[in-house]
Amino acid sequence: MKKQLTSLLAALLFALNIQAQQDPMYSMYMFNMMAINPAYAGTNDHVVATGLFRRQWLNFPGSPQTATFTAHAPMKNEKVGLGISFINDRLGDMSTNAAMAAYSYHLRFRKSRLSLGLQAGARNFNINLSELKLSPVYQYDDAFANNINTWSFNFGTGLFWYSDKYYLGVSLPHIQNNILSNQQLNTVYVARLRTHVNVAGGYVFTINPMLKLKPSFLVKHVGGAPVQIDLNANVYWLDVLSIGASYRSVSAFVLMAEVQLNKTFRLGYAYDQTTNRMRGYTGGTHEIMLRVDAGFNKNRTITPRYF
Repeated sequence: MKKQLTSLLAALLFALNIQAQQDPMYSMYMFNMMAINPAYAGTNDHVVATGLFRRQWLNFPGSPQTATFTAHAPMKNEKVGLGISFINDRLGDMSTNAAMAAYSYHLRFRKSRLSLGLQAGARNFNINLSELKLSPVYQYDDAFANNINTWSFNFGTGLFWYSDKYYLGVSLPHIQNNILSNQQLNTVYVARLRTHVNVAGGYVFTINPMLKLKPSFLVKHVGGAPVQIDLNANVYWLDVLSIGASYRSVSAFVLMAEVQLNKTFRLGYAYDQTTNRMRGYTGGTHEIMLRVDAGFNKNRTITPRYF
């Protein structure tokens, strides 16, 4: 039994290390770039707030789930943007909470803009080891006596080059490789938060006055994990309805839809399914998004934005 408990603890700490390396995954990142790049703050000419909830592998108890809220807006001269983001990421008895504030500066060119962004904030990692159910024979074990709860400060940066037709962004959401430790445990090192690099881009093609096509991509790299590549294509009808699909290099495909309900509200939904042998058991992954565009003149005509 002792060997089993030791193996379980090792697996749990390994899971924490993987969790620390991998930021939350989003299928509809192209509609919520603020979640992955601080330079996106202020790219719209009004206030934008986005809420997103993702539930992964529905049939598995304790499977990953993520809730994200972001908001950003330009200042009066539109050269400066400010933004905030809040993330709650859960996996079984492990949870991550993060709060970040972003600042961006926008350089204007003749047909495009380049935004330089910085963000800073805090993260909390927590594992409720005391909530785990042990064997009736071993009601107590030192390895599970204390929960892990640690805070870390971090900062990130990004670039975002964009126009009405295209965008290209590079971001490092958190740069510091924070060592996560807990003085209550007889160890100094629990896990390390790894630096992530995101590269995202897209282009909008006008097929006819009613239809537009937007291919896009996202490349995610972090040390110790495989490079993840998302290839996406979205078709827009009358700038009101969008239907799309994605292929993810880590064995998944995605179907998604987005609808502009009115001048203020935009609703999106995505369904992920694995392409490996787990596909018959996971129950799929569901993601829902609500975006609110506010703070502009009610008589103003909406200028379509595809990212």
